[in-house]
Amino acid sequence: MTHALDDLQPSLVWKHFGAIAAIPRPSKHEAAVARYIQEFAARNEVDIKTDRVGNILMSIPASPGKESAPSVCMQGHLDMVCEKNADIKHDFLKEGINLEKDGTTIHARGTTLGADNGVGVAAMLAVIEDKTLVHGPLEFLLTIDEETGLTGAKNLDNTMVTSKILLNLDSEEEGALYVGCSGGKDTNAKWDLQVEDLPEKMQAFSISVRGLRGGHSGLDIDKQRGNAIKILGRYLLEVEKLGIRLSSISGGNKRNAIAREATAHGYIPDAKWAVAQERFTQFTEAMKAEYRLADPGLETEWTGEGLKKGKVFKRTLQKKLLRMIDAIPHGVIKMNKEIPGLVQTSTNFGVMNTGRKLITVSTAQRSSVASELSHASHSVASLLNLAGGEVEFSTGYPGWNPNLQSPALQVVANIHERLFHKKAEVKAIHAGLECGIIGEKYPEMDMVSFGPTILNAHSPAESVEIESVEKFWTLLREVISSYASVH
Repeated sequence: MTHALDDLQPSLVWKHFGAIAAIPRPSKHEAAVARYIQEFAARNEVDIKTDRVGNILMSIPASPGKESAPSVCMQGHLDMVCEKNADIKHDFLKEGINLEKDGTTIHARGTTLGADNGVGVAAMLAVIEDKTLVHGPLEFLLTIDEETGLTGAKNLDNTMVTSKILLNLDSEEEGALYVGCSGGKDTNAKWDLQVEDLPEKMQAFSISVRGLRGGHSGLDIDKQRGNAIKILGRYLLEVEKLGIRLSSISGGNKRNAIAREATAHGYIPDAKWAVAQERFTQFTEAMKAEYRLADPGLETEWTGEGLKKGKVFKRTLQKKLLRMIDAIPHGVIKMNKEIPGLVQTSTNFGVMNTGRKLITVSTAQRSSVASELSHASHSVASLLNLAGGEVEFSTGYPGWNPNLQSPALQVVANIHERLFHKKAEVKAIHAGLECGIIGEKYPEMDMVSFGPTILNAHSPAESVEIESVEKFWTLLREVISSYASVH
């Protein structure tokens, strides 16, 4: 077990979380963690099967005398979002996560933690190993590639799971029970990289925006955090009239994460160098004032690179790109009128990259209303198209319509109140839980989602509250035990 997890309770959950954290598991690269699950199943004589895309289903028989209890399926995903700070050297394909304890939380050293959804997966393995737990028939569904499009759930065979009750363990707020989620769609664009020779009497520079909190493009989209690409674009557009010429703009790493860092390289006429620097200083002060509460870690940097030769964007391309960055929406589009505090529709400007031949942009739209999701996606596409981009859409994924009369919800809510002497909050989430897709494949499935408190998921500031993991585990065990008493 990783030293940071020593003496933490529940020990079974933390043991498996530490083991999983040590295994590289970016989206689409889950083979190593899948082997860990398979070896675990073999050691514990657990039935296991894998479908054609790599989803795993384990199952264990009921405790003696509990064979007539309803079968319950627990569900989570194997992959994790891989984000790191710019000053951290870490190869997510080869290295595990470096865990650290900070008082009441566990976090990673400059990278995402993978508590989303590593804690949920660890809890499932702990359930299997817990010989004191009395239970009915249990299934454990572990999907792949949730973070980059929910493709594991999308390709799940609709005969793989036999249970009619599903406990999704991929929520991030202890004390909350989720019964609904948004659907989502990606809207992307690309431009041919059109360049021309650098004009004379120009000096090279690079500018960057960093230090932002970033975060999940659904769960954190209403927190008014800065988007590094949008902030950088504001300055570039402001000084365009000074004769600035750009050779690259890049920012963000994931379409479903708020962009924390962005960098531009370019050239400024010798005669305008001092003016551009002065405006950059003024711009930085203005941005820090704007984000002093929502994103106080905002930093900028100007680096002069002297006289250099190179190619720059053609003027027409530069003009379109800077206006696209300025105009493209980012953030909340509409709030839900029925559930206080719930974002109904939003859009995230996630990634912009200058490659060798193409400039690419990735955005993500979310909504619990299908018609609004379609409109948000097409609105972004219209703007990208007006800026000259060649637009492509992802296939998207459905939302999960809340069922406040769900029997599973009532079971978990009643047990939560009995255990912790307070009512759980019943919520929907502005994120793409796999429940939406699973519910479409298994229309009779009764579902509820819960988990520990995970802060700043999808960013290097991700952490999990230690006490919440123990409460999550206690609740999960009691729910399983409760179903074992049903005939």
